[in-house]
Amino acid sequence: MNIIGIDPSLISTGLVVNGKMFNYCRESDAYNKTGLQKWYKLCEQYLTYRFVNYRNYSNYSEGEIIKLKDYDQITDLILSDIESNIDKPNPTKVGIEGYSFSSSAGDIIDLVTFSTLLRKKIFDYITKDIIVMSPSTLKQESCKLTYPPKDIGKRKQKLEWRNNEGVAGGSFTKRDIALSIIENANFTDDWSNHLKSISTTLLNSKVIKKPYEDVNDSYLIYHIIKSHIE
Repeated sequence: MNIIGIDPSLISTGLVVNGKMFNYCRESDAYNKTGLQKWYKLCEQYLTYRFVNYRNYSNYSEGEIIKLKDYDQITDLILSDIESNIDKPNPTKVGIEGYSFSSSAGDIIDLVTFSTLLRKKIFDYITKDIIVMSPSTLKQESCKLTYPPKDIGKRKQKLEWRNNEGVAGGSFTKRDIALSIIENANFTDDWSNHLKSISTTLLNSKVIKKPYEDVNDSYLIYHIIKSHIE
């Protein structure tokens, strides 16, 4: 079976197709005057970068149409990479992260437009087997992949999942998400080994930087889907 994990983002979409990893980002975010910026440079050998462009516009109406056209081009690029990396005779299952309503009003509206367009194209041209995973479910399932449950029930069994620092899965931050990859002994692929090799640098940063933030999410969605199939 083909397995795909996607974390859609306007400026840094993470995609994993049968283990191959992509990041769709703005070239201006990835590069500075001397070349690839630190975080993009660190992981360039593990990712395929696709650079996306957003055009300028002069008024609201023009902007709404231009954004739609830009989203159309970017989602076409994502679809092309998916189609090029799946075995078409085999069934395909897609996991895609839903929306975080903590975003500002303008950002969430644009993200909904982008994500809806992407989902529709996947539904029409790739597969109808799509799981939309809420951010809270992604956090909880990431915890379950790595850490064993504890029975906190007094009379009846009640299982709870927390990481080694005592953080409940449902309360995971981007740092905890990264840590769940680093501390998972069953992950032995290039991406997890890379994160383990730079764990001190990665986790000591105040925030998990792009492209790691979005790629980690798509990586875990991929493995969550895979674990449910296996």
